[in-house]
Amino acid sequence: MNIFSYPKERANQLALTLILALVVWTSIVLLFTRIWSDTFPGVIGYVTEGLLLLILGYVLFHPDIGRKHIFKKLQNPINFAFLLFIGFALISMFINNVPLAQGVLGVRAIFQFILLTIIVLLLDIPESWVKRLFHVILGMAVIQSIVGIGQVILGVPLPLTDMEGRRSVSIGEEIRAFGFMDSSNTLAAFIIVAVLLTVLYIFMYRSQLNRKSKILYIVLLSILMIALTLTFSRQAFLALIGCFGLLGLLFRKNKAFKIMLISSATLLVLFIVGYGLAMIFLEGFAQRNLNTFDLLRNYRVLMILSGLMVFTFNPIFGVGPGMFGSNAAFFFNSPFHEFMMDDIPDDMTTVDNNALYVFVEYGIIGTILFLYLFFRIFKLMISMAESLSPAVLWISVFVLAFGIAFLLMGTLSTVWENQPISIFFWLFLGIAVNWYNRGKTAAKET
Repeated sequence: MNIFSYPKERANQLALTLILALVVWTSIVLLFTRIWSDTFPGVIGYVTEGLLLLILGYVLFHPDIGRKHIFKKLQNPINFAFLLFIGFALISMFINNVPLAQGVLGVRAIFQFILLTIIVLLLDIPESWVKRLFHVILGMAVIQSIVGIGQVILGVPLPLTDMEGRRSVSIGEEIRAFGFMDSSNTLAAFIIVAVLLTVLYIFMYRSQLNRKSKILYIVLLSILMIALTLTFSRQAFLALIGCFGLLGLLFRKNKAFKIMLISSATLLVLFIVGYGLAMIFLEGFAQRNLNTFDLLRNYRVLMILSGLMVFTFNPIFGVGPGMFGSNAAFFFNSPFHEFMMDDIPDDMTTVDNNALYVFVEYGIIGTILFLYLFFRIFKLMISMAESLSPAVLWISVFVLAFGIAFLLMGTLSTVWENQPISIFFWLFLGIAVNWYNRGKTAAKET
């Protein structure tokens, strides 16, 4: 049967089901592409992109979803800021003579799932489906958390391919919870998504949840927080503290949101105490931090110094997309890598700092435009947070909270180009903007 002849409701449901499949697959893809890469063929690594393009093609060419409806559905308050940044990226590519493929892949590293946002904007997104999506994410996070806790108990080391490259196999250093991911930091960021969704869900729907449901969610949250602790991810904890704190400050006039400010302060105290205890009682964690504080050997510091050197070559427009820090720069062996410090590991495939490579590749103007894009996103979410609908409030505040955490984590890692993490920012942003457009259309009709 021709799927393009499906009625609108059935076609919409098919696309939503495929998106759920994409979310599930993305949460375990690293298990096959990084951990078990020697067992499975390399083509598995492109399943995400393939499925994404199939869904996009389907919704674009379906007569009742895409085609003549595309332009109207894609209109939103973020478009101008996004197109402004993309336009600048193209200009930067031209000025710096960046090869087309390298530049496109460089831009893609930031906007990993912008195509998913476009797909979601074209669909009808019911509240019931979003709740189902939430429970799928929560379920996957709990499963990965339990696996991660088991990995620490059993002493399973991080899935590094170079066994000789391990400093030591001890808790807090090479033994950390990683679940089905390729690193403890990736699992920690994934858990943060589930934690924020769950906390905000309980918060927004508290009047509709019975006592048993609240207890169940609190138990699941406890499992997630234990696993988050066992990832020993400093950046994830700091991002969680930061997003709770900033949310509390943004909505400080609302007494209910003051809980987040208190939670942020409480988490900060627990982080400091836990950090100190881990330094005292966990030799591996202490050794890992000694290496971090040794600035002459800390590759992140060396990357920053290298990046600042390259930045001076073209501080206004940057050196061009894909020319320094994104995966594209390493894949195409950028000539700017000859300015990397000698002590940086040869097997690095990214600068491990999204904010740094945006600053270097896009320069002062590009960084301002990038921040302007997020300013427009946050401004829209803050306006939506005034809604009386629990669902709209839930999703808009989540995008705001995770957006803050997303930016904070990107200053210490490559979370912006990490598929299992970036998918959730762009997916829920699409849902929020979709509901904004739906509300705007409904207001015009009345």
